Amino acid sequence: MDTDVRVTQLLCSRLCHDLVGAVSAINTGIEFMTDGDANSEALDLVNKSADRISRRLGFFRGALGFGGGRQGPLSLEEARELVHGWYLDAKPVLTWTPEMTAAGDGGTLKVPAIKMLMLITLIAEECLARGGHVEVHAVDMDEGVGVAVRAVGEDAKLSEDLYAGLNPNCASDTLTVRNVFAHWAQRIAQSQGSVLEVETTGNEVRFATLFPSN
Repeated sequence: MDTDVRVTQLLCSRLCHDLVGAVSAINTGIEFMTDGDANSEALDLVNKSADRISRRLGFFRGALGFGGGRQGPLSLEEARELVHGWYLDAKPVLTWTPEMTAAGDGGTLKVPAIKMLMLITLIAEECLARGGHVEVHAVDMDEGVGVAVRAVGEDAKLSEDLYAGLNPNCASDTLTVRNVFAHWAQRIAQSQGSVLEVETTGNEVRFATLFPSN
């Protein structure tokens, strides 16, 4: 899967953006403790922020890292744990449906597809500024495995920036920190002979793709 320097830079910038808040909170807590205010609130701030960083780093390692699994290739079960960990800090509620887990039994969903799925859950969260539900679905078909993520909630919306990033023909010089994950998810889908499609209806944004059988 070919890439370019700009996409790499944007991915790194986005990672830093999503981690810097928790790092700053840890520094603030440590400063309070250094000043003699080693109270339970300062310690709680440090502990919660450290836990958040750990969960987010684990997510990014799985979704973007080479391999990504704890002991080798990323598994669907590991991805489920990492996505649930991310959503501990999210407004929407995540539902990882039983058929989604079943679709991964026996390695039906390959590592690239799993990584793409993780990125879609991030995009779905961004569609629900007022909270709601994010549902992850999959179905085995003769042609392959269909994967769908539904973002359902009040004023659910896919921003123009994200929509542009999902364009299969999006030029790298039009990408931003806000839509580079969407672009990368589409690139992964294309590398597997698929296309990530999106549809907005009412208070729902739906992402779907079909991974062909090998």
